[in-house]
Amino acid sequence: LTVLLIATSAMFIETMIRNLSNSTRVSSTMVLYQSTIGHSWCKINYFIRSLSSFQPQYNSGLSGKGKSSTKLRASSVPEVHGEVLFGHHPTILALKARKRKDFHCVYAEDKYKTRENRSSAVEHIFELASEQNIPVQSVTRNVLDHLSGNRPHQGVCMDVGKLQVPEWNNQLSLTRESSVPLWLLLHNVQDPMNFGAILRTAFYLGVDQVVLPSTDSCKLSPVVSKASAGALEMINLVKLSKSTTELEFCKWWQSQSGIVLGTGLEESDRSVLLERFTMTCPTVVILGNEGSGLGQELEAVCDQILTIPSHESTNLTDKVDSLNVSVAAGILLHWIKTSSMNRR
Repeated sequence: LTVLLIATSAMFIETMIRNLSNSTRVSSTMVLYQSTIGHSWCKINYFIRSLSSFQPQYNSGLSGKGKSSTKLRASSVPEVHGEVLFGHHPTILALKARKRKDFHCVYAEDKYKTRENRSSAVEHIFELASEQNIPVQSVTRNVLDHLSGNRPHQGVCMDVGKLQVPEWNNQLSLTRESSVPLWLLLHNVQDPMNFGAILRTAFYLGVDQVVLPSTDSCKLSPVVSKASAGALEMINLVKLSKSTTELEFCKWWQSQSGIVLGTGLEESDRSVLLERFTMTCPTVVILGNEGSGLGQELEAVCDQILTIPSHESTNLTDKVDSLNVSVAAGILLHWIKTSSMNRR
């Protein structure tokens, strides 16, 4: 009530001053009052609107927000118990992989109540949910927009628990999922779109394991799952404990008769052009932040530094001196896997 009274008074005063400002006798002080009250009214108006709407908390702070925001009253929004995956691929692969502890509910656009309106992907989601006794609730598209934070949900969202990632143990020996294991260590890669794209590529090309640092790493969020086309739900992940550094992990890898490959642009006595490299033993590739790279300490432990040759035009390389980290990941991993297969 107090807020409404303040708002009404502000509107009345603002209107009065606006009318006065149209007069030829208005003073500069009065114009200043008009500007000040108009600005205050904007703040009050925003506050009032925020009281009558409900904003989701589980998706706050994540990049990748849509162009507009959907505001719904709290009574019309389903209660979320975990975090919300959105889109066909993340939902399907999460249901198939079952790496998450909890699957609370699938939310589908109300038009999918009729089977004829469902695409093959949506029908598959309904079947998987039914097989696993996961409830499916029909909601409006506005509710889905809200649950997904206005991101592209394709008519489906799912309330799930956090993804469970095992912790790396240096007491274990290197397991060999393939004849020549290939692991990927992501150093200080924090952008969720890049992170997701790297996971998608790594899963497609058959990387055995992706290692995540305990700090300065991207949060494994629904945005990452969507950016990875659901690969986050399927790929083998392992995280380092807070007491374990990336340097310690690399030294353990070398103790298992493996080599550590860094990536960079500057030439050194350990630099190797990608086209001249052949994988012959267990290999871990470190991908660093586009801006800061690997850092001196981590680069020093690398057995070799792979470089991707750029175009010969000086004018071009002066303008573009590096690749996007997810693009570089695709080039590096494809060549390394191909070199291993060609050797056999």
